[in-house]
Amino acid sequence: MNNKGFSWAETILTLFITFMIATILLPLLTNMNVKLEDKKRKYHSAIVMNEAAKLFVTENIKNGSLTIESVTFNFQIDEQQVCVEYEGARGEMINCIEISSVN
Repeated sequence: MNNKGFSWAETILTLFITFMIATILLPLLTNMNVKLEDKKRKYHSAIVMNEAAKLFVTENIKNGSLTIESVTFNFQIDEQQVCVEYEGARGEMINCIEISSVN
């Protein structure tokens, strides 16, 4: 730096370093955001499974849908498992859990 301010080379170097940091961090942040959204929707599918089990026990409802945060979760219960289908951040997802019989 001289008395008149930053030189042209210093300015270009600063812009280049800033650009490189941004090109490295932006894809990482985007990927982290997608992973977080997938985990949040999987958590919501577990909530839907719980509600589906309650509906099955109390009212013998074997399929239906619930909407959480503008995402529709479709559930289906058969003799072996409870499954929830939903639109994930990366496409259609399905979350199933086996039903164990208690004697």
